[in-house]
Amino acid sequence: MASTHSPERAASGTLALHLDRVGFSRAQFWVLMLILAGMFFDTLEQNSVGAMGANLKASLGITDTQLTTINTFTVLGGLAGRLAGGWLADRYGRRASLSLNLLLYTLGGLLSAVAVNYDMMLASRFVVGVGLGGEFTIGIAMLAEMVATRHRGALVATLNIGSGGVGNFLSYGLFFLLLGPLAPALGGDHLVWRWTFLFLALPALLVVLYRRRLPETPRFLLAKGRVEDANRSLAILASGSLKHTTETTAGGPLTTADVPVRQLKSSPAAVFARAVLPRTLSIGAASWMAFGAQVTLNFLMPTLLVERGYSISDSLLFTMIMNVGSLLGACAAAWLAGRVGRRGAVGCAGALGCVTAAAFAAFGDSTVLILVLGALFQFFTMITNTTLAVWSPELYPTSIRATGTSIVNGIGNIAGAVMPFLAVALFAAFGLTGVFGMVAVMYALLVLASRFAPETRARTLEQINEDAPA
Repeated sequence: MASTHSPERAASGTLALHLDRVGFSRAQFWVLMLILAGMFFDTLEQNSVGAMGANLKASLGITDTQLTTINTFTVLGGLAGRLAGGWLADRYGRRASLSLNLLLYTLGGLLSAVAVNYDMMLASRFVVGVGLGGEFTIGIAMLAEMVATRHRGALVATLNIGSGGVGNFLSYGLFFLLLGPLAPALGGDHLVWRWTFLFLALPALLVVLYRRRLPETPRFLLAKGRVEDANRSLAILASGSLKHTTETTAGGPLTTADVPVRQLKSSPAAVFARAVLPRTLSIGAASWMAFGAQVTLNFLMPTLLVERGYSISDSLLFTMIMNVGSLLGACAAAWLAGRVGRRGAVGCAGALGCVTAAAFAAFGDSTVLILVLGALFQFFTMITNTTLAVWSPELYPTSIRATGTSIVNGIGNIAGAVMPFLAVALFAAFGLTGVFGMVAVMYALLVLASRFAPETRARTLEQINEDAPA
């Protein structure tokens, strides 16, 4: 499956040059699939509490504010998981950190299934959040380091097709079935949520087992001076399978001369070093606006629709229909990633998302308009968020790539914890108009923030970082 297509610009280093020559191998396809599988369960979990909100409120006897606090604990756990996972991935490798995240997620999911009260639910969701936190950011950093320059944007965006696109769409379809037609067979409204948490946790264990086959990224190994291991990883990625070979690769393309000379120390503080601080501030602000808006609406939409008089089943069905826009938006972002610059894609999609949110606030009164405008908003949201996901790992050198990606996405996590409270208050005062008005303002600020990050499309990771002028 190797390609002879020339990169749009010559790779600045030996490693980038050889990955560009590989094209897209079968081994890289399986790397993509194994990372994607974990992210799919990540998305299901992110939407689970919102989808089961009415069940949890009735079963545990909790209020809207307590339900929102459960979401906040998950988000805070995600923030802790991202920071810790990113640091571990930069210190000890992307592969080990990625497997640990999914194990924690499974443990937290099982605890949620057997939670006997509100406090236990809070604790279990925090553990789930820790597991989920590093899954996405380490996954996108890992894949970005293992593929050719010309495929990097589209492949990293593909992760969001499977998680944010297909995952969002299927999650509400799954919840619609479990909490609707299948609920009586699963113990009724007071027990079905326990089975749902269990169904989400167990399949993730299979992904953990298969992830043992993932190789470490050659860029991480090279940055650590492990040249022979980097050559071995490169050989696996160029092959037709993920089977680890015991054969030495002496005489491989990489030598000690390819070890980056200029490296930042692997620590969270380095993400705020002068060399990368403007990037952190720009993408961090954009992440706050983009992910804060997305989490707010995904979490609150079923509850908001129920409070407007729709049944639980109808609200989940409507939310699933709206998320067709997410799936199409993620696909559009993957297509755009190889053709349009990151800055242009985020700016245009963010501006159109702002207009759509304002239209929802002004005209979203009927069922048809709620569905159409909701789907359109999800479409532009997913283009924006997917492009930010592609952009983030490209902006940091190998030694802090996972940490930097985790921190700027963690800023979005904080927004996801804070903004739903503001949205609930605005809904109480102004209805859906208040919620979507807030989102429209957030998207306008997102477009502004994205203008200050450098363009990365068609440039190798080394050209953007290690080989960039000091």
